[in-house]
This record gives sequence, C-alpha cells and structure tokens, in this order.
Amino acid sequence: MANIVRHQFKAKMKEGSVEHFADSLKGKKAEIDNQLAVMRVHFFKVFQFSNLLFIYLESEITLSKFDLPSSFDGMLMDWPGESGNRKFVSMLDIFHDAIPRSESVWRDSGSPRESLGSIVYLRPEKYCSYVFYHFQLQEEGIRKFNKHYVIGAHENCLFSYQELPAVVDNTNHDRVLATNVSPENWTELMGEHFRPWPEGLDIQKPWKSMEEIFSYSSSPDNSGAH
Repeated sequence: MANIVRHQFKAKMKEGSVEHFADSLKGKKAEIDNQLAVMRVHFFKVFQFSNLLFIYLESEITLSKFDLPSSFDGMLMDWPGESGNRKFVSMLDIFHDAIPRSESVWRDSGSPRESLGSIVYLRPEKYCSYVFYHFQLQEEGIRKFNKHYVIGAHENCLFSYQELPAVVDNTNHDRVLATNVSPENWTELMGEHFRPWPEGLDIQKPWKSMEEIFSYSSSPDNSGAH
C-alpha cells in the first residue's frame, strides 16, 4: 500500500466571496484536479461553514502547506505565520481513531461512503482538558469506532472528518497507554468543553455539519459520495 498522510487545513473567505466561492471551485475543477494529482494527493474534500473553508486530504507525502490555484488568492484572507502569510493554515491533529498502515488497505474498492465534515468551538479554558481526554482515548486504543474519524484544531476551532458507514480498525498493538480509564460519561463530559452556539448548546449534538462543496479522488470507487 502506498504511503498515506492525512492533512486538514482551514481558510477564511473575504467578504463578497462567500456566495460564489463554491461555483468558482466547480468552474476550476479541471485545474484543481490536475494540481492535486501533481501534488500526489489521492483524496480531497472541501467543506464550507459560513465564511470558513475546511479541507481534508490524503497524500503520498507530508505537505508543509496547501494552496488553491492563484486565481483564488483574491477571495481568501491572509493568515500570518512563521514563514509569512498564507491562505490556508494547517490544523493540528488532536485526535484520530486510527492511522493508515502499510500492512492493511486504507480505502477498499467497495461502495462509496458518505463524507461528513463538522465544526465546533472549544471554551479556551477547556482546551488542554479536551486534548488530554482525546489523547487518552486515542492511545488506549480500546474504544475504536470509525477509522476515518479525525479532529483537527486551529486556535479553539475544531474540524472533524469522518466517513459513513463506519469502518472499524481494531489494531492497537502500538498504543502508547496500557490503561482503560477513559470516562464512561463521555457525552456529558465533552459537553462541558464546548463553547455554546448563539442558540445554545445541545450536548447530544454539539457539532454542526458543514456543506461539502468540492470533491476529488484519484480512484472513482472511493470518491466519498455526499
């Protein structure tokens, strides 16, 4: 199996670009698809939430940055960083249910799965606690539930990506922790970590689903239908 590296990125659209950004992506699909192929990206999704864009991708190599074709630069805000301004900021992987492994198939050739991108915001004072509990859950490696599930963070903004129907990978021989103490009252505990939405917070469904506005796959069988 080819090496697979998973990435998540975030961008913010300028005022006046939100309404037609998705159409602009579709109009440049051939150019974007070609760019992704050159970058050795095999799976790529773009989700939109208000004026925010979120990217999930799988590539053969580690990508230090990501950019759309330069024709999109005028539609996106700049993010300052150590290497200067960029349009897309990399999100930190703070939880993954599984990782691609050389000894197993990451994407089979079965029926396409549904891709879901969701967003939520953490209470700043609860950030460390949230990461702690998720690292513990991840590295105990016992409560596996969806191998494609991953959470990326930028500031206190979280972007989760998953695919349904879920595929479970129970491999845990390389787990870091030998304990089994992750809290049983997970839903209630996590509810304390999330910043309420303007309309309030439903701890049973704290995440908001995002609209998928662009998709690419080098394998048509694994396009991730939506």
